[in-house]
Amino acid sequence: MESFTGKGVRVFAEKIIRVFAVLSVFAVLLKDYAADPGSAVFLACFALLLLINDYARSRYLSVAGTLWSFSFVLSNLCAGFLLWKVYCTGTQLYIIILLVELIVGTRKVPVPLLLLHMGIFSASLAAGHTAIKYIITSYAIMFAIVYLFRNAMIEKARTQVLNQELEKANLALKQYSVTVRELTLSKERTRIAQELHDSLGHYLTALNMHLEFAHKAVDLETDKIRSVVGQSYQLSRECMVQLRQAVLLLNEEHHVQEQELSLRRQLLNLFAHFQAAGQTRFELNMDEDIEAVNFEIKDCIYKTVQESITNGIKHGKATLFSLAIHKNPRQISLLIANNGTGCREVIKSNGIQGIEQRIHALGGTVQFDSNQDSGFKVQANIPKMVDF
Repeated sequence: MESFTGKGVRVFAEKIIRVFAVLSVFAVLLKDYAADPGSAVFLACFALLLLINDYARSRYLSVAGTLWSFSFVLSNLCAGFLLWKVYCTGTQLYIIILLVELIVGTRKVPVPLLLLHMGIFSASLAAGHTAIKYIITSYAIMFAIVYLFRNAMIEKARTQVLNQELEKANLALKQYSVTVRELTLSKERTRIAQELHDSLGHYLTALNMHLEFAHKAVDLETDKIRSVVGQSYQLSRECMVQLRQAVLLLNEEHHVQEQELSLRRQLLNLFAHFQAAGQTRFELNMDEDIEAVNFEIKDCIYKTVQESITNGIKHGKATLFSLAIHKNPRQISLLIANNGTGCREVIKSNGIQGIEQRIHALGGTVQFDSNQDSGFKVQANIPKMVDF
């Protein structure tokens, strides 16, 4: 099992303390065993063996593995023997370092090795005629200090992990914010483009139709031409208003003004844009209780009709539009049919895509049908559940 604190500074500090402890033992041997050089050399070799074994364990063996445990037991036996034979600061420090390695260096403290360490420590001091009560007191204090140090290291490690997770979360939040901003800008660009297409496309189509009529009839019907030109002028002014409103992102005031008019009145105003030239006719069959639905549904219906008329005149040269708007207990149905040029395949332009997006946003469905010879139909159903 890997150490939860890693190796790093702690292991390096342990190595320095071990070397210092062994050098301290050498100093004691030179002083106290001057008359017995054989024993001094034996104990010095023993201390070097202990140091080499500890270095190999920290360098090459996995913490708390089988070989690591065997090496640790060997170090405890050697350290205990030195503590018995050479009782000094160095040997005491070395036995404490082994306890630090066992408690701090492992994720889960191996209890058998801890008991072995305590037994060897107690036996070494008892062999030197130290009272048991002092041995127990010394070991308890030593264990408490090391265990508190372990807890401090655990909290430090947890803090580091939490800080790393916090940094990752902050980075993810920044990336998410950038993504949301980009999506928001993209959505706004799409919305503005759709509004420009729907509003200005409608007015420009109507204006083009009026000017075309005026161009053809300029020498025939003066009064009619005057009426058409006046209507064209009015359409151009309304087109500028719509452009200004689209640029201002269709502010709340604009929506309030729209809501003041009934859907029927809005549709009739829409029809009037194309009726001045007398070439386009409209038939409207609408349930009166449609006016009771919320503004989002009525706005969707209005813009769907607006785009259908614009497309029908612009692409199909339609002269007759029949609209049926009905409300039943479960949904609102919308049917827009014209007598324009038919097509084999419906190509979804920006306008048709805009119709789909608005109706799908309300949970509805829409179909586009056309006969090969003539006619084009837009049929939509909007669930009544979105009504408030």
